[in-house]
Amino acid sequence: MSATAAPEVPDAPVAARRARLWPMATGTFAIGFGSYVMAGLVPSVSADLDISVSQVGTLVSVYGFTYAISTPLLTLVVGRVPRRVLMAVALALFALASLGTALATTYTAVAVLRGLSAVAAGGFTPTATVLAARFAPPGQRGRAVATVFGGLTTATVLGAPAGNLLGPVLGYRGVYVLVAALALVALASVLLLVRAPAPVPGAEPGPEVAAAGPVGPVGHRRTLPVLVGLTLLVSMLETASALMVQTYSSPLLTDLGGLTGALLSAVLLAYGIAGVAGNVVGGRLADRFGAARSIVLALSVSTVALLLLTPATATPWTALGVFALWGFAAWAMNSPLQNVLLTLAGRHGQLVVALNSSIISLGTGIGALVGGWVVAGPGYASLGVAAAAVMLVAVLVVALLARRPAVAAV
Repeated sequence: MSATAAPEVPDAPVAARRARLWPMATGTFAIGFGSYVMAGLVPSVSADLDISVSQVGTLVSVYGFTYAISTPLLTLVVGRVPRRVLMAVALALFALASLGTALATTYTAVAVLRGLSAVAAGGFTPTATVLAARFAPPGQRGRAVATVFGGLTTATVLGAPAGNLLGPVLGYRGVYVLVAALALVALASVLLLVRAPAPVPGAEPGPEVAAAGPVGPVGHRRTLPVLVGLTLLVSMLETASALMVQTYSSPLLTDLGGLTGALLSAVLLAYGIAGVAGNVVGGRLADRFGAARSIVLALSVSTVALLLLTPATATPWTALGVFALWGFAAWAMNSPLQNVLLTLAGRHGQLVVALNSSIISLGTGIGALVGGWVVAGPGYASLGVAAAAVMLVAVLVVALLARRPAVAAV
């Protein structure tokens, strides 16, 4: 099927445009699942490859750092490649790398293949995000981006538990065959259903506007890179704050609340399910009340939830409630923040989204590292407060950004 098929007519039904978001959501789910399932496969990989648990952990680091470095570079190199073609190639490469992971017999081979998977993921996720914004009818960009991110959110929730469940049954090799199959399903749906969208009458200027030059007063144009940089800083701070706690959630709940087994799983699952709901609601809030206000609200609620984290461990029910509140708020800010970045970036939207993906990977590493320092020093009881302090800085930065007309108008 040709990548240069005739574009859809401008008055294509809204339902048809929304339907074309689901192949991209399927792709982000396949990629996210292949990324997060490794956390649940640690015992299986360790036993099958005869390597230590710490070496299995480095496979996660290989993926994360490769993604952080390669994604913006890849965006610069393939900037002129049609988006449908780029997504198809990325999904095909991800499927091949996942199948290779299932067949590999050495740690080095698996590490290389995880790196290739990260490169493929970097080619798909930012592209799908930008294209989702282009598909959106007027006033519905937040929901469109949230739909595509919903695949990644769901994969984040299901990845590690699915690895724990399927690892003993299928082995890590069988699980990665499943990942490859999911990527192939996403590839087929992209080839069959996704077309480059024609401009929508009355739609907001999207990230693909190929303007001859920047618009607006010269002073305004000069402040845009600063605004983009500050928005990326918010993304990094929010991710670092979340990962300070998320990385150590299980031992924190066990140490402070004595939660183990089914109770521990229930609290962690509540965080994930609430995160899926928050992702959906966050997109709708951005469309209705503006992205900047939605981000401030989400980050403020996250800050309160983190402050309540330690006292909430007094009972399983309060722990479940606070973790659910935190998960909802933490994921509700994703779609609004993407909207701000896409609007500020203009025709450089895909590069900025790629940079944000790298920033998130950087924030993940920083959060896990700083959280480890807190655990080794003051202890688990101080983890929520420390993370809330970082989140509060993000709230203050967004509050300042919201005063700028370019951000307030999103």
